[in-house]
Amino acid sequence: MRRQLAVIGIIAVLLSLAACSGTSSKDKQPVTLTFWTTTPSPETAFFQERINAFEKEHPNIKVNIAMHEFPFATNEFKTAVLGDQEVDIFRADNTWIPEYANLNIIYPLNTLGPRADSSGFVSSALDAATYQGNIYGFPSVMEVPALLYNKRILREAGFTRPPQTMDELLKMAKALTGKERYGLYVTEDSYFSLPYLWAFGGDMISDQGHIQIASVRSKQAFEFMLKLRREGVTQPYDNFNNWHYTMMNDFTEGRSAMMINGPWAIHDVLKGKEFQNPDNIGIAPIPRGPGGQGSPIGGHSLVINKYSRHPKESYELIRYLTSTETEILQSERFKTLPTQQAAYTDPRLASDLLVQGFRAQLDVAKTQPKIPLSSKLYMDFTPNLNAMLFGKESVDEGVRKIESSWQNLLEMQ
Repeated sequence: MRRQLAVIGIIAVLLSLAACSGTSSKDKQPVTLTFWTTTPSPETAFFQERINAFEKEHPNIKVNIAMHEFPFATNEFKTAVLGDQEVDIFRADNTWIPEYANLNIIYPLNTLGPRADSSGFVSSALDAATYQGNIYGFPSVMEVPALLYNKRILREAGFTRPPQTMDELLKMAKALTGKERYGLYVTEDSYFSLPYLWAFGGDMISDQGHIQIASVRSKQAFEFMLKLRREGVTQPYDNFNNWHYTMMNDFTEGRSAMMINGPWAIHDVLKGKEFQNPDNIGIAPIPRGPGGQGSPIGGHSLVINKYSRHPKESYELIRYLTSTETEILQSERFKTLPTQQAAYTDPRLASDLLVQGFRAQLDVAKTQPKIPLSSKLYMDFTPNLNAMLFGKESVDEGVRKIESSWQNLLEMQ
């Protein structure tokens, strides 16, 4: 019944828009939009600045912005939509989009505007917001882990470039490990294991639901990660407590030579002792392996509530907030990766080594599984990866446990 009412409402909106198509913007009725964002305070303030500019250009549209904490935001959004609360636009993690599309609670944007509106986005970013042929979000920010390395440490060890292959990664990590330093931080966080998985030709699960985590090639990837630890070229700690802080602190203090991390970390990296001169930080694609190369493209996109009473105005706002100009300004301030292709050739970013360094990783980026339960796949993946890396489970035991938990998840769909 709710969907029938929604369809009737949408038709009414479209008929109303058609009837008013010849009306000037000054004659349009005022509209108030509600925009939910999951950004921290500085980025929310940036959005507010851009919204203020948007409102000047669109005097008939007023926008109310509200902050929601990331871990709880997805359930709050679903509850709001189903409970008829006022929310028009939501900043969604890309892994949430398949579930929203499956629940039919967000608009396919290609039904609200021409495909040309999305033609300028970086293809991998747009692909991450696309599900079953429909574009459900306009990408606002991209996240892709790359290999971050200390140029000084590599140079002093005789290396003129970062590792290109997984074999070179192991070899260089050995050479860079000494009494007070190790070569590479390897984390238990399963998200950061995906580049290893893809390098050896393994995978998590296909978009069709075929589980591949226990394949021969997937197991080779985990064996390689375990080998890095057994060879003594990774962090010497016996646990992963507060691992992100430890990884960042060791890298910025010069106790580690390399780590895998994303653009979100750059702001804090540049505060560290080793990178007071930003030219000392190197950014390169994560090395390829015998089965390929890749890094998970993540990020957030702006989606529109399927039951919004103002889909057209919402569409205009998300176009503005993901425009090339907005993306450039956002990247200049926060070192985020622009989602618009044109931003990378703009003079303001063309010489930015940090932004351009991550741009190279985008060329070999891959999307995470596009299934409604994709965001839940990591719940059992990470603890079993932890057990494998510490030898509490064999690789075969670990992947079988992950496979079993995913089979149960798929049966719940």
